[in-house]
Amino acid sequence: MNLTDLRAKLDRLNDQIVGRFKDRSWFVLNEAVYTPGAIPIAGRPDISLMAWSLEGLERYHATLGRFDVPDQHPLMPEVVSASPVKRDIALQALPATIAPPRDELIRTYIALLPQLCQPGDDPHYYGETAYADADLLARINERMYLGGYVAKFKLEREPALAAIAHDADAVRDALRDSKREAAVIEQARAAAQMQGLPPDLMAAFFRWMIDQTIDLEVRFVQQVARMSSGV
Repeated sequence: MNLTDLRAKLDRLNDQIVGRFKDRSWFVLNEAVYTPGAIPIAGRPDISLMAWSLEGLERYHATLGRFDVPDQHPLMPEVVSASPVKRDIALQALPATIAPPRDELIRTYIALLPQLCQPGDDPHYYGETAYADADLLARINERMYLGGYVAKFKLEREPALAAIAHDADAVRDALRDSKREAAVIEQARAAAQMQGLPPDLMAAFFRWMIDQTIDLEVRFVQQVARMSSGV
């Protein structure tokens, strides 16, 4: 996988994320899905249905070996176990693993929903709502985690980045590609327009997602630099 291939994968994920936002918009807000204990789950009184759905989705994906692939990282690693599926994987693991900001991602996502969904509560669709949430969050998490590979390629191309790793702002400026970022946001805006979603809302969310991904890339470069220096 080179940088061109990686960006093509990111573009596919971008389209999938907008499409899954559209899927989520078909259901009313269903606030109970996000409130721990509001929907009773036997043996798990303090978990929300959304979190329960995300745990179940990632457990299932883990059984198929998804998280044995180096460019995949679970949102909830604490519930993931080893897969019985064995396969040869050529992709190299990152020298440093930097997890996307799970709690902030979930908070940001839930805060966005009132602008995306009609108000209301419909217990008939609690399950569909929670599944759409979990699948969407998993795709966003995957898209953000791939930033580590982007940073790896950029660091290999520009080893001098390691020398300025102590200066987070300087690393951030060096990693940014304003033209590429603008194109991604415009792609999201256009896809939202086609799907009948609020373009400004999708543009703002993609701006946030890109900024979080850049922060992850900065942390990756800093960690690799520390490892190289033996600190």
